[in-house]
Amino acid sequence: MVEGSELRMKRKRKKRMKIRKRINGIILFAGTIVVSSIFVTAYYRHNIVKREVVQASVVESNVKQETVGNSAQSNLSLTEFINKELTVDKTSYDAGPIQDFLSKNIKIDDGKKIAFLTFDDGPSTTVTPKVLEILKKNDIKATFFIVGKELEKSPRAKQILLDTYKDGNSIGNHTYTHIYNNLYPGGKVDPDKFMAELDENNSAMRKVLGEGFRSRIVRFPGGHMSWKGVDETNKRFDDIGYKYIDWNGLIGDAEGKPKSKEQLLNRYRETFKNQQKLVLLMHDTYGKENTAEVLPEIIADLKNKGYEFRTLK
Repeated sequence: MVEGSELRMKRKRKKRMKIRKRINGIILFAGTIVVSSIFVTAYYRHNIVKREVVQASVVESNVKQETVGNSAQSNLSLTEFINKELTVDKTSYDAGPIQDFLSKNIKIDDGKKIAFLTFDDGPSTTVTPKVLEILKKNDIKATFFIVGKELEKSPRAKQILLDTYKDGNSIGNHTYTHIYNNLYPGGKVDPDKFMAELDENNSAMRKVLGEGFRSRIVRFPGGHMSWKGVDETNKRFDDIGYKYIDWNGLIGDAEGKPKSKEQLLNRYRETFKNQQKLVLLMHDTYGKENTAEVLPEIIADLKNKGYEFRTLK
């Protein structure tokens, strides 16, 4: 009886040892997974940070080069600077007569059919590069109205703005936030807030394009024609030398729900009236991939109709 009891005790001890070994094995395996996960996560975070630092350094390096190149121009008045650019850049066009043409219907009798392709709300890391590639393939330039908060989202967005500028496109100011309630409380322009946002956006763009960067072209979010109480802002614009640019053609990529490529093309056809000076409103922000898709067809149509393409400065 004693021997049988001892034998049973030994079997129970062996069984408990096996169970402990299994539990220890499971704990060791789980610990290995946790440690591996921590290592992999740390590795990828390191590489993401490293990539962001590299991108930022590229932008910073280019900014320094731009700043050196622009330092001599930074002492010029805005009018002198723009006049110099208009003289040197043969693809650009004086924004002053275009403002008067759009807002006061003052005709421009130069006999030229000119299309100004304009893009609002960028830069985006998804759509803007596609637009730039299409412009390059067609050897034409466009005008981009920049939103500061979009620019400052990432080093990549800053690099895209720099690429846009270096490609010879024109850069305009579309305020820093683009938030209607900030800019137009009660549907009326707040001159102090509006001008402050233009200044904040200018500062953001100069950090990327260099302290010598100047632009006098502004597009009101929603359009200058849409808001009340513009007189005070207009006066301040005149004092500084700013020009506001609305539009007389569009593709409808910011009207209501997202539209298909065919719908955008149809909207373009609806608003195209053989304007001698066509200022076409488009958007290169996130979710506007179909704008990039339809752009080659719009460019081809305008070329076939005898238009040349210019930028606004």
